[in-house]
Amino acid sequence: MRDEADVAAATVRHMAGEVDRLVVADNRSIDGTRDILRALADELPLTVLDDLDPAYDQAAKMSALAEKAADGDASVWVVPFDADEVWYSPLGRIGDVLAHAGELGACRAYAALWDHYRTAFDIDDPDPFRAMVYRWGEPAQLPKMAFRWQPGARIAQGNHNVDLISPGGAATGLLHVRHFPWRSFEQMVRKVTNGDEAYQAAPELPEDMGAHWRGYARILRDYGSDVLRTEVYEKFFHFLSPITVRPVPMAFDPAPYRRRWEQP
Repeated sequence: MRDEADVAAATVRHMAGEVDRLVVADNRSIDGTRDILRALADELPLTVLDDLDPAYDQAAKMSALAEKAADGDASVWVVPFDADEVWYSPLGRIGDVLAHAGELGACRAYAALWDHYRTAFDIDDPDPFRAMVYRWGEPAQLPKMAFRWQPGARIAQGNHNVDLISPGGAATGLLHVRHFPWRSFEQMVRKVTNGDEAYQAAPELPEDMGAHWRGYARILRDYGSDVLRTEVYEKFFHFLSPITVRPVPMAFDPAPYRRRWEQP
């Protein structure tokens, strides 16, 4: 996580109810995210690490976190999640669902990814996961995935796949992810700035990787925040009428999300 104070506690508390333990790395946050994680570690099965590397080598970093989470146990399932994601299964608690999938021979489980965006019909709630009740009408092209750890496991950039020495079977339909990438214009500016800085610190990555962050940052630098707001945020990530979005209308479908201390 980096500068995700608006959702850090919500994400961690939700995931604490879905899996057995959590490992979160904080990447040089300055907005209070690190303090939030430190407090959560006192009450939840959460290990917090400091990632001081400015470069956006997500594949290597997530693979290392997965190895730490598994602690050498090849029966452990790993769910590589981001701060802006709400993972769930319609079949029950994620940890239990994946354990059963493993008994049936699966080594990875793919999760459909649904993007939520801001609309004029959002709920008045400071928690973006509750407020942003409309999602895109179709799932994203690239799913996310969870996998049974094994030595040498290498998570791909974006957490969309994993290279395994013994691939095994794959399960679909068990998991879903609600994605909240752009929660306010201020958050967009912060994310674009941080993302561009992280890619600039990793010159070995191809130019087309992170193209949206790089492009938005270029607009911000060359034309200013007003242009980024009107030509990007308000055109593509904030909708006045979600039912008229083309080619597929957005769907009213609040994320099946709850804080850990709340009953279903």
